[in-house]
Amino acid sequence: MDKLQLVLDTFSGLNDEKILFSFWRHFPLLDLDPEKLAKAHINYYNRFNFDLMKISLHGRYPCVDFGCKIADEYDTISGSTRCANPVITKIEDWENIEQVDVNDGEFGKQLRAVELINRKLEFLPKINTIFSPLMVASKLDRNIEEHIKKEPKTIFEVLNILYEVISEFSMASLDFGADGLFIASQHLRTSSLTAKETNKFELYFIEKLIKRVRKNTPLTVLHIHGEDILFKKATERIITNAYNWHDQLTWPSLLEASRITKKGFLSGINEEKLVEGDKEAIISNIRESLEVTKQIKRNILAPGCVIPLGVEDESLDLIVKLINDFNRKL
Repeated sequence: MDKLQLVLDTFSGLNDEKILFSFWRHFPLLDLDPEKLAKAHINYYNRFNFDLMKISLHGRYPCVDFGCKIADEYDTISGSTRCANPVITKIEDWENIEQVDVNDGEFGKQLRAVELINRKLEFLPKINTIFSPLMVASKLDRNIEEHIKKEPKTIFEVLNILYEVISEFSMASLDFGADGLFIASQHLRTSSLTAKETNKFELYFIEKLIKRVRKNTPLTVLHIHGEDILFKKATERIITNAYNWHDQLTWPSLLEASRITKKGFLSGINEEKLVEGDKEAIISNIRESLEVTKQIKRNILAPGCVIPLGVEDESLDLIVKLINDFNRKL
């Protein structure tokens, strides 16, 4: 069976062949160069032979063309890049933000990486990482939530500009070889914004993005980042093939999520247990997740977010072995 169709069938509960899995992580320093980033992804796939690749572009890629200079240091846990300079320090700075051409600059570099990965791994389903407009705005403006409350009209206009750029980049990603999109949100949490603000500044633009790209791809995934998330509200409003969240660290569990939505999931791997490197804890986590996945059928075993830099390959080898052993008994 075609690998992409197997992924889609899994999210629809139609895969009786085997349990699939996916790993992804950041590749700091390498991810600033499209050729090196592509090679790192290809090597990672060759090392672990997973069923779905989430392309992990560096964590500030949508910010560079708007004035972010990438810092020399990166997050030592996740491997994500940082901006060395604040792009927006006051509300008036947003007036300088204009639409950019995604085929040039930093966006163009990311498309080059997608293209190079696809050349070597055309057969492998790949989803490219896309940040919601509000998530991009928050990386440019550390006071975005304060500015939303003070100048909602200005921020809404800015998000429209960012939406246009992000949607163009999303469409271009599909043209350059991505099979689908992994759309990330950091603002679908109970402590982030009011319900009205969440609807207007986050959900509205994600819905709009998915409607625009849906005719060009059969595969979209929503990543709901953080703890105390608005899972039920998000899955009711944002209709994608699957949802990814820190299911091992916050509500809902995978089993609970299966009762909330009939869509698919990328979940089940506890990143904290991987960092600790406790073999028995990893085995317990994976065996339990495999049993739940067998029961609900709509899950691809995956981490709740990027696999931290401190995780040893041997821990991931153990997960692969457990999955392969489990599949042989199906």
